[in-house]
Amino acid sequence: MPNNKKLILGLMAFVIVFGTPAGPARAAAGQPAAVSQVPITIEAEELTFSEETGDILAKGQVVITNEGQRVEAEQINGNTKRNEIWIHDQAHFSQPDAVLSGSRTVYNYKLKTGSMEAIKGKIGHEFVAGEKISLQPDQYVVSQGSATHCPAEVPDYHVSADKIEIWPGDQMVAYNAKFWIGNKVIFSLPKYRQSLKQGEDSMAFPRIGYDNDDGLSIKQHIEYPFDNKLSAYANLDYYSQADFKPSAGFIQREKNFSLDLTYGHFRDSDSNWIKKEPEFKFSYYPNQLGSWPVHYTFTAIYGKWTDDDKSSWHQDYSLYFSHEPIKLSSSSNLYLGAGLQHVRESYDHSTTTNFKYDATIDRQWSERFSTWAGYHYNQNNPKLFDYDADKINRELAAGFTYKIDRMNTISIKQSYDMDGDRLADVDYIWYRNLHCWEAKVTYRAKRDQIKLDVSTIKW
Repeated sequence: MPNNKKLILGLMAFVIVFGTPAGPARAAAGQPAAVSQVPITIEAEELTFSEETGDILAKGQVVITNEGQRVEAEQINGNTKRNEIWIHDQAHFSQPDAVLSGSRTVYNYKLKTGSMEAIKGKIGHEFVAGEKISLQPDQYVVSQGSATHCPAEVPDYHVSADKIEIWPGDQMVAYNAKFWIGNKVIFSLPKYRQSLKQGEDSMAFPRIGYDNDDGLSIKQHIEYPFDNKLSAYANLDYYSQADFKPSAGFIQREKNFSLDLTYGHFRDSDSNWIKKEPEFKFSYYPNQLGSWPVHYTFTAIYGKWTDDDKSSWHQDYSLYFSHEPIKLSSSSNLYLGAGLQHVRESYDHSTTTNFKYDATIDRQWSERFSTWAGYHYNQNNPKLFDYDADKINRELAAGFTYKIDRMNTISIKQSYDMDGDRLADVDYIWYRNLHCWEAKVTYRAKRDQIKLDVSTIKW
């Protein structure tokens, strides 16, 4: 057979015709057996194929592509009737949510399942390694492996486990998990769950912080799954001035909503403390409103809130609508949102309903420099608790972010109270990349307050 051959075949193909010798040899598939209309393309320096048995042997810089998947190796055996390939030596496997290298690879293109041994690579944002991996249509299972966000050859921190199940963009569950910083195990758990959803902050490793009000702090989140939906969790937070402030609870995560029962101490970004004894929260995840370019969220909270002065059974119902980003130009977007909040308190029998709407424009001037400006209206009915309460009726907010280099980024944010005709806040922020950790230093000029937060890299 001539070199640089290319074979295109449909899954479950029974008739295969090779192409012309003028270019890369090409074979058109017969009609697929209702499995997939997307062809599998095989490129190799040497290629042999048996119509009778369906056996394929490809040698020399072999590349197989199919539906966003890519397999590379020096030699690949396969069988079109079984829709399967197998590779004894080193191979590289990639698809949109994973890039893996390993040996003894077996993969079935019909079932989208397979396995590799002695693997190393990346699944979603997790760098993984292990003795073996099982490939499933929407799940990966690593045996005797490890996972970390740290890309270093010897990671600063990682989780090792007998088995690690990963659903990219959703969650990771580790069995008999050990948590390492450097070469030291800091703790272990029989079973551990970590959310991989963007924006959810549930890293297994400690966070270190400081601010003027509560002093030095160290925070640890632990989550134990009972199944793929129900978990128990604990936040073990210690402050040098505020002392030990733990919280714990149970959370049930369904496809469209979550149910959270929690008890313990909570602190907002303005250092307001509250104790929930307990609190029940229903959260409906962002969902599209029909065919409109609008998404909505709904939360309902019922619980006993206590601070230094009072205790109240607190009810809070919030509904918020967000329009999809409106593109004003290739580098600028407009964000619009509106909603309402209804709060009831047993302490003073108060009932408040607040309307709010928001409009923000951002612009990316370059890879390093971006700006934003927004107007926020919040009908500021008096609230019983300061915790998580917006205190400005009409706010103008603006700021910028500038990336100095790959290690340093600075940002300035300003908040202007239009009713009070005053500058409410000016925050100067420095983000510092610390290899596999990151630090955020904030100076809140109007409050003469310094904050420091050091944590593992977030995604």
